Amino acid sequence: MVAKKSKGWRSGKREGRSRMVQMTRHLVVSEGKETEPRYFEGVRAALGAANERKVAIVVKGTGKHTLDLLDFAVEHCRYAPETFDHVWLVYDKDDFPASDFDAMERKCNELSDGSRTFHALWSNPCFELWPLLHFRYTTAHMSASDCQHVLAQEMSRDLGIEYRKNLDGLFEVVDGKRGEALQRVGRLVTYHRGLGNVKPSAQNPATKVGEIFDVIGPYLAG
Repeated sequence: MVAKKSKGWRSGKREGRSRMVQMTRHLVVSEGKETEPRYFEGVRAALGAANERKVAIVVKGTGKHTLDLLDFAVEHCRYAPETFDHVWLVYDKDDFPASDFDAMERKCNELSDGSRTFHALWSNPCFELWPLLHFRYTTAHMSASDCQHVLAQEMSRDLGIEYRKNLDGLFEVVDGKRGEALQRVGRLVTYHRGLGNVKPSAQNPATKVGEIFDVIGPYLAG
């Protein structure tokens, strides 16, 4: 008589050794070489020892912009010894052409397949909008320098910390208010939708940086 196969997988019963958790690998590629890499290195450090076996993050600050940044990421994936499941491109509007800025999301969607997903984490006007939203909500149209100035004011007043581009520990000092920042990002989405602003270049201020936490947020310590 042929023995029946165990149905423990249906009943939820454990069958000896626990199932191995599949690690996911993430490549974060930013145009900035100071603020963004330091922030995401903080994210990587916050994973904790246990979750480092489940999620691996590699951070690259390139100094490249928009479409050149995407080309860099594709080449890195092609020649890297590891295989990345998610590629996060972190870039700003600043003064770069709207056509290039707007094309990035479409190109990321075109490159994504069942094995790897490219994510366009754009900020308009600049990355500093993301930490700023941890402190306050704003719909004021800003230049990059305006945004950095307001962030510096908020950090000085609330934390007694002087903001600068090469500040270490930015993730650690603002992350306690991540939930508030994500809510404010959602309010900005609704605000721009109401104005009919569809293209990323038309959405000032707005940012998609917080979307990375949809994927890796559950693994962060604390």
